[in-house]
Amino acid sequence: MRLKGRRTIVTGGGRGIGRAYVERFLQEGAHVAILDLDTEAAEKTVADLAERGTVFSIRADVSDPDSVQSAVDEAAARLGGVDVLINNAALFGDWSPKDDTFEYLKRVHEVNLLSVWLVTRAAAPYLVRSGHGRVINQSSTNAYSYTYTGPADEFPGLGSFSYAWTKYGVNGLTKYTAAQLGNWDVTVNAIAPGPTHTQALAKAASEERLRQLVSAQPIKGAIQAEDLTGAAVFFASDDARFVTGQILVIDGGRFMPG
Repeated sequence: MRLKGRRTIVTGGGRGIGRAYVERFLQEGAHVAILDLDTEAAEKTVADLAERGTVFSIRADVSDPDSVQSAVDEAAARLGGVDVLINNAALFGDWSPKDDTFEYLKRVHEVNLLSVWLVTRAAAPYLVRSGHGRVINQSSTNAYSYTYTGPADEFPGLGSFSYAWTKYGVNGLTKYTAAQLGNWDVTVNAIAPGPTHTQALAKAASEERLRQLVSAQPIKGAIQAEDLTGAAVFFASDDARFVTGQILVIDGGRFMPG
């Protein structure tokens, strides 16, 4: 019960890693509002976890400023404030890595990066009033993976690197917002997981590719969504009062950024 009574918003909390955060935070005594565009998944998560504590869902498009502001205000009203924000929502399982059009690049940036700023902006006044506000952003080790694996003969054109680029941006945004919000005792940190075995990853990578990724880890084994939740609890807790602007990589040691 390290987070007893902490009023928490989780974007994209209806499934995958987001759902794991919701479940763990309820276990630790938090009250949770799920902001998700996939209302079916979010409502199922609420139904599955309702007996574990206060949890409800609000439909929100995290790439739309009006939708974000409305959803955050509603969540704050129903929770009685906001102490913790987890910016988890992103395009991944439904991401199209071969679509290098400019329009799609903009869409990935809107959902994966600009949404983090939009939701944080909307929640910031509530987090400041909390007195111990916490923001936890979802990054990825894709931000550190610069290797080109495409054809090396005929030049295919410059790729957009859309997913990796947005996660690198999340790391930078984490540090900038930490520098500002720290003046009001709000900490901002990020979790950068390696390939985490969810339904989204199963859509994005073949079984052979998943085996290759696991074999590249010093600590072998498939990373599960539950393996990330302890870090989120720490960042949200009083123990992390002076921890801010940090990117915590959880990938079995494959990437060790200095």
